[in-house]
Amino acid sequence: MIAVIGSTNLDTVMRVGHLTEAGETSSAKGIKQYLGGKGANQAIGVAKLNSECCFFTSIGNDWAGRFLSKKLSEFNINLYVRSSNDLSGQAFIEVSDEGLNKIIIYSGANGDLYENFIFENSEVIEKAGIILLQGEIPWDTNLYILEKYKKSHCVILDPAPANVEMLAGMGEATYITPNETEFSILTGRQYDSLDQMIAAANSFQKRLGAKLILKLGENGCAYFSDSESFLVSPVRNLKVVDTTGAGDSFNSAFAVALERGESIKNSIKYAVLASGISTMREGTSSAMPTNDEVLAFQKELGENQPELIELEEAGKYLEHLRKQ
Repeated sequence: MIAVIGSTNLDTVMRVGHLTEAGETSSAKGIKQYLGGKGANQAIGVAKLNSECCFFTSIGNDWAGRFLSKKLSEFNINLYVRSSNDLSGQAFIEVSDEGLNKIIIYSGANGDLYENFIFENSEVIEKAGIILLQGEIPWDTNLYILEKYKKSHCVILDPAPANVEMLAGMGEATYITPNETEFSILTGRQYDSLDQMIAAANSFQKRLGAKLILKLGENGCAYFSDSESFLVSPVRNLKVVDTTGAGDSFNSAFAVALERGESIKNSIKYAVLASGISTMREGTSSAMPTNDEVLAFQKELGENQPELIELEEAGKYLEHLRKQ
């Protein structure tokens, strides 16, 4: 069983020609509302991949909360919901014609997911083999979970949205999975090249202690641990529609593969395939693939895709990307 502890949001997605610049007023081509939030997305991702999931979250007593609760009940998830007097969490998302996104989040009820709720449900959480965490709930709650379960569970932390406060305690996770933007925030610097970022990630992992998976978007991802490091190529020639839920799809698929006993390399490849599928669809939780879809995609691409590249060969791989 996988326990997901995190946020539930109402996602308002606006299709735009390009992402809005500061001071600009632009028109949306369309608008849709979905069940979202990084916690809910990852819980749904786990359930759709045929793994047992328990989801712990906080939702407001408002119209959005009623909508979100109804939508969550449509999935095969064991729900543990704290009822909050605050408004339900919301996310306002621009998605450009290229599939790029810009997101503003209002935490709302997610800010009421405190340690006492976790303590009250500890008997259920202890039965899980893997715990998935994200950054859209109070950091003190994540710290409590990391400290309580670091020795008994595999804990995967998605530091999104990222802030430097997370550096205190983040190393207690088994895996952390930032994307490029989140990694820059955590390290307090911008990077001029992928080579530079990968070198920094290698050093960061050694200081932190936790295993690090750095999501590199269209350039794949990189894995760093005390014993091995490697790159995983992206899936090529995807018809990208919306990248908003790709990171959540990656984390849920990675957790599912680990729970099934797959190796770290195969688990990351499975996650890259799942996240690739999600980018070809609109929405977040609605874009999450099923296990059959991931396996069919793998068969279509062939066993050697996505490609694994040892870190020693990273320079050649990155040079190849630059020439494309």
